[in-house]
Amino acid sequence: MATNDNTLKSLGLIYQAYIGLIKSLEMNPNDKIIMEHLGDVTLISLSHSSQQVEVKHHLEETTLSDRSQEIWNTVWNWYNNYDEYVDIDRMILFTTAKISQKSILRSWETMDIDSRYHVFKAIGEAQKKNEKGFRSTYNKIFSSNHNPQKLRSVLGRFEVLSEQQTIKSILNKYYKTTFKFLGDEKRMEEFVSSLIGVLLTLPIRQNQWEISYDDFNELFNNFARRFSDKFETPLQLSFEDYEPTISEKQFLSKKRFVSEIKRIDMPDEITDAINDYCRANKTIISFFESNIVRSKDLKDYRKELQKTLSFNKKIAKLKSDSKKILVASKTLYLESMAMEARPINGIINNRDFFQRGVIHSIVDDKELTWYIGDDK
Repeated sequence: MATNDNTLKSLGLIYQAYIGLIKSLEMNPNDKIIMEHLGDVTLISLSHSSQQVEVKHHLEETTLSDRSQEIWNTVWNWYNNYDEYVDIDRMILFTTAKISQKSILRSWETMDIDSRYHVFKAIGEAQKKNEKGFRSTYNKIFSSNHNPQKLRSVLGRFEVLSEQQTIKSILNKYYKTTFKFLGDEKRMEEFVSSLIGVLLTLPIRQNQWEISYDDFNELFNNFARRFSDKFETPLQLSFEDYEPTISEKQFLSKKRFVSEIKRIDMPDEITDAINDYCRANKTIISFFESNIVRSKDLKDYRKELQKTLSFNKKIAKLKSDSKKILVASKTLYLESMAMEARPINGIINNRDFFQRGVIHSIVDDKELTWYIGDDK
């Protein structure tokens, strides 16, 4: 059951990220998208309608009745946290479920606010069997502390976008406009998947999922250039010959990547290692961290580099004599430092100093040790 639950959560998160992307495509200047703050997806707009979107994804075909918890829990959350949503113009339940043929929601858009309120309240006036979940939520809304004006305000902004069955069907409406430059649907799917991959990393980078109109435009345009032609940019070389200050050397000399060099008895390599680590780190901060696309490219490059180093270590371990582990460890280190700088996606001129610095960062993050006798 745990596996199924995790699968559902993962699919729900990916689906939610796609909805976040779609809402990002709808942004106007000065707008921003936030996820997992006020709710699933929030579009904050100063010039157009702000939206709060609750995203519900179902693996199987699902039908919503007037007493479905999906509806009532959503309304209760907005009503119970009313003050957080006073500036929201549209409160949307975005669901893959269908609306029952008998549901009041089928005529919801034709009702005025008072009619919506009375119809909504009337749903629970009659007691029925097997209504435990519904009754609990209904009673919380219509308790002795019930505020009719607040509920009217929520219901007046509430709308359901149902039967949103596939991501592809949602994106297809942009195929002949936003994604026209890609030429065909397959390229569109690849392009969108790449965007989603970066968007899913935003919480890791910012401690919350938030992107502004300007940041999204930069991200979109960077990927658009990548997909429309061979677009590469040169690595920033401002720090290629940088000499660390005395305080930087003192600080870096205490780091793990230095202690790992000491473990294999190669003190003469420490100065060069500190220089490369410092130069690469400053390059990352100034060149990669400010750009979402380049940050992902660096992450992919680092991951592949770590795999290569790990395989090389396993090979060295198989070849080494148990009495010559230290010699084999030193050889592994020197061969790793002498590796030709491999390309980074989107970068035309990776440099040896940068690759060596990234290798030291991999060691510093405990993803590798130089001593052949270690497991990792």
